[in-house]
Amino acid sequence: MARSIQAIQDSFAHLASKDKTKAIRKQAADLWEKHHNLVPLIRDGYEIEKRSFILSNGRQEECINYISAVETALEERKKRRVKPVVETAIESTVEKTVEPSVEPSVEPSVETTVQPTVEPVVETPAQPTVETEYSDSEAERIAIAKKLYFATADKDDLTGLREYQLNLCKTQKYFLPEFAILVARTRVIIEDYANGKSPEGKAHPGSIQKIRVEVMRYLAEIIKPENDKFPPVNDRTLEDTFNDFDTAVRGAFSDIGAAKYKLNKARSEAAEEDVRAIKVFPYVSWAVDTVNNLPQSAAKWKEVAIAVMVLTGRRQSEVMSSGIFTYVDDAHVIFEGQLKRHIAEVVPPEKIPVLGKAAQGVVNAIAWLEKFNKRTLPESRTVEAIQKAAKVSHDRCSRYIAETMTSLCNLVEITNNKEWVVTEGSKQVNKFKGHLNRQIYAQVCSGLFNDANESKKRAYISRILLENRDAALSYDRDIEIQDIDALAKLCGSFRDE
Repeated sequence: MARSIQAIQDSFAHLASKDKTKAIRKQAADLWEKHHNLVPLIRDGYEIEKRSFILSNGRQEECINYISAVETALEERKKRRVKPVVETAIESTVEKTVEPSVEPSVEPSVETTVQPTVEPVVETPAQPTVETEYSDSEAERIAIAKKLYFATADKDDLTGLREYQLNLCKTQKYFLPEFAILVARTRVIIEDYANGKSPEGKAHPGSIQKIRVEVMRYLAEIIKPENDKFPPVNDRTLEDTFNDFDTAVRGAFSDIGAAKYKLNKARSEAAEEDVRAIKVFPYVSWAVDTVNNLPQSAAKWKEVAIAVMVLTGRRQSEVMSSGIFTYVDDAHVIFEGQLKRHIAEVVPPEKIPVLGKAAQGVVNAIAWLEKFNKRTLPESRTVEAIQKAAKVSHDRCSRYIAETMTSLCNLVEITNNKEWVVTEGSKQVNKFKGHLNRQIYAQVCSGLFNDANESKKRAYISRILLENRDAALSYDRDIEIQDIDALAKLCGSFRDE
């Protein structure tokens, strides 16, 4: 059982003053060495990163509070295992206290118009089970964010950020030990939730990090309208407290981030050894024919979407939600609606080439998808509205487009004795996935660029993909196109204008 702060103090009471300080520092340092990923030690808003610092500079009260925080977190981890169903229950518990401005606006605005579009059968409404999985996941993560903010020790056995800020206001202290406990509990809650969502019971580090980012983003949205409700404490606002919390939580997940980096590096190295040499002329020709001869019914909406993806190099959610395509000439459109997750402003429109001189077909295909209510259009052209609508579209359409991509792999011939279908563990996996459309587009445009200057070519590819140069260069990782000469007859050549 975790000891009280008084009990921890009493355990050192028999020691002389100098020996007491040394013993307290050593115990805190020993716990930090074992559990700093679970409970970081924070001083003045910054995480202490060295054991030697605690041994030489640890403050007695600070170390005792840290010992208490670690013991409490370890006790909580033993007795409390968070399940997805628990998080859903949190939603209803906290809902009564949430101000209307906190609630995300995505679901009410988009649900009605998009629901019929996800079903692969032509005019039948979408199956409820498709909607439930994704909407529940979002609701559960919002519920975690609400718990981290609104939880009170009396009701939830947890001091959330709101109560923590109130306690700061009451005590006028810069830091309270509940902060470290909340950071530790956040790690436990998110990691256990991620593991509960994994079929194997152990989530991939990338999945854990993704959930952490989403929960903290939802929490940031809750914080915004609440910030002015609290007077600053020592010139620091609720938002400052949240920023410290966000930094501390990121530090608490540092080992997860390192594991993710290691796995991604290994995957990239494996991908370099697994490059498929391919011929794509039949696939690009199919895409041109698809947009130029649109079907009469909506049954082939997935094929139309994929055709636009390969001819324009745009991402699935850009085609199915955020993108605006304006005709320029046979080989170009103006594209607006680039999705970038790490920026806070709208990316300006850009003139981009269209493969197969099918620009009018692409514009017609986008109108066709809207006619049959297959696109999820944002309420406005703000970054927030675009990203919310794109997420709804991605969650609803991705599985169907992935299935259709699998059926189209026979249009792309592999010439270096590899296969699209491979065995990964105990599963058969088809490697012909939607992200390859962007790689095919980039490599075709690069191969048909009519200037031999490599620097100009890289700048061109970067511009039409609306990516930085390093990101643009990554589009040769999985495939290597072998039939550029044949494609030149279909597409012509491109130049930087």
